[in-house]
Amino acid sequence: MTAGKTGISRVWFDSNETYIAYAPVRSMNWSLAVSMPVEQVISPMKKTEKQILSATDASSQQIKDETSRLLTIFSGLVIILLVLVLFISVILARIITRPVESLKVGTEAIGRGDLDYHVTIQTGDEFEELAHSFNTMAADLKKNIENLRLTTAEKERYTKELEIARTIQASFLPETMPEVRGYDIAAVTIPALEVGGDFYDFIPVSHGRWALVIADVSGKGVSAALFMALSRTLIRANLEGKDDTTGALRQANRMICRDAESSMFVTAFSLILDPERMTITCVNAGHNPPLVIHHHSGDATFLREDGIALGVLPEMEIHEEEISLMPDDLIVMYTDGVTEAFNAKYEEFGIEQLINVTKTCHTLPAREVIEHILDAVRTFAGTTPQSDDITLVVLRVMPDNQSLE
Repeated sequence: MTAGKTGISRVWFDSNETYIAYAPVRSMNWSLAVSMPVEQVISPMKKTEKQILSATDASSQQIKDETSRLLTIFSGLVIILLVLVLFISVILARIITRPVESLKVGTEAIGRGDLDYHVTIQTGDEFEELAHSFNTMAADLKKNIENLRLTTAEKERYTKELEIARTIQASFLPETMPEVRGYDIAAVTIPALEVGGDFYDFIPVSHGRWALVIADVSGKGVSAALFMALSRTLIRANLEGKDDTTGALRQANRMICRDAESSMFVTAFSLILDPERMTITCVNAGHNPPLVIHHHSGDATFLREDGIALGVLPEMEIHEEEISLMPDDLIVMYTDGVTEAFNAKYEEFGIEQLINVTKTCHTLPAREVIEHILDAVRTFAGTTPQSDDITLVVLRVMPDNQSLE
């Protein structure tokens, strides 16, 4: 300062920090110095600092208060929004589920059998279409049930009529076997359906002889049963009490041809038994030739195989064949329902099995022979349904020509 310089210096006076500013006054050849303690210099700054800190604290508190108020407002808005959303969800759920509830009530009503219940939904969307479909289904179901009731009633009536027809058809067959001294005779017929086309008959002809007839009408069911009744009546009417059995069968054939407008026909085998002479006279009209088991030789042979079915041609040639019988000989007359019985593998029972089964039981009574054959057929077929009518007529010559007693 004494050198005439200008500057600011920091000095200490009694441990107090002081700033000195000095500068020369040249016009007077002086130097002027101003001293000021640091506390005094920075006091405005400290004051300002305090004001800033105070303002900062106030601002911070205000921000906190505003933040808390905003959080409170936001939380309230969120709660209100959640309540509103829940309320709207409940309303929408009721709107959406109301049609479903209506359909559920309708379904329960249908389940209880109330087919007149009507579902009413007017939403203009898929639910309304579904309700319309539901009502249509209920109406159709009611109609179908009514049709089913009528069909069931008709079926029951038809079944009852078939039962009556089966009873009537069974009445066409002989109730008892003819009692011919020295001979054991048995027969059975088992229709594949309620009624069938097979039949057998025992017809007394002239001079104490008997005609044992077995026949098989083409087809099965009601039509075959009706044709069977016609054929059986015509054959019996023309054979009973006649001497000329071949002429009687020719006449029966003419009458069957005349009345058989449905192109049906019947195969038949007539065996005329002469008990006194121990002979049989055979006439085959297209039928399976009967099986003969000769007791003394054990051989199995077949009776006459030629001939055409009755009802095919108005005029037909019929040839007879006479065969002598021996004691214990066995004759098995059958329809193709026996030999053509099928098992699950679609295999036929066949002639060979019929021969083998008959040989094992040919010494038994005629009724037991039939049971053995039927058991063999049933065992062979297993669970396979019967495909054709089964008829058997068995004639056994008693030992030494004895009677059944």
